[in-house]
Amino acid sequence: MINCAIRINDHAWQDWLEPVTATKRLRAIECDAGLFASPDFSAQLNKHGIRCLHARDILPNDTAAFLSESVTEDNLLVLRRNLFGLMISAAATDTQVFSLQLRLDRIAPEQSARQIEHHTRLLQPLLAAPLDSPYQLAIQVSQPRPYPQSHEWEYAMAICRQANSPRIGLAMHFYPDDFHGQGELKSLLDSCFAHLRVICFHYNPLLSETLFDDEQITWSEELKSRDYQGLVVFCPETDKRSNLLGVCEDAVSWADFYS
Repeated sequence: MINCAIRINDHAWQDWLEPVTATKRLRAIECDAGLFASPDFSAQLNKHGIRCLHARDILPNDTAAFLSESVTEDNLLVLRRNLFGLMISAAATDTQVFSLQLRLDRIAPEQSARQIEHHTRLLQPLLAAPLDSPYQLAIQVSQPRPYPQSHEWEYAMAICRQANSPRIGLAMHFYPDDFHGQGELKSLLDSCFAHLRVICFHYNPLLSETLFDDEQITWSEELKSRDYQGLVVFCPETDKRSNLLGVCEDAVSWADFYS
């Protein structure tokens, strides 16, 4: 069985509590890690029996932007201490993976070796957060790539190899409508499976986009055949017009393929 979750709208998280709870079989979410700065968020998840399996963006965007610049060890210590605080709060809801957007495309190619080492030194100490349950860190990457000349994947894979830990891997944001015609699933997984910890399927119901059953069946069969131990997350775009119960029911039907 592969654990599945649904991404909630971070700006309207209270609206998701009842629809997620009503699914009974998919009481698991992904959210922005910043929500755990509010004690009420964790309390409400626990009250409704909802787990947060994937805490996304534990590194704030403004922090990620300057990481490729010169950062002192003192600054890194403060950063780690702040991240530990968020991770401890999230762990109370059974979080299994914490992911980061490292803005790797900001790295100049001639500085890549030094920056890969720099980012590896940032991540490795985060494995020492004082949590009671096991957890993993994942570097966010996109498929298809953000743009043709992007080095995001190469640098992220290099960090994983240099870190040399099964607890540091990749969180892949997958956009099915954009991926069509750009490659094959098998070759994609062959290239990154050893480091894959989270797969996030993006779609926009507001634009009548959906995830197709046959494609999800293909994904589930391929992942099961490889004994995938990571997470699958369904990531709908929603707003106030959305029928959240219907969105959650769709996610449950896809999650059944991974059971």
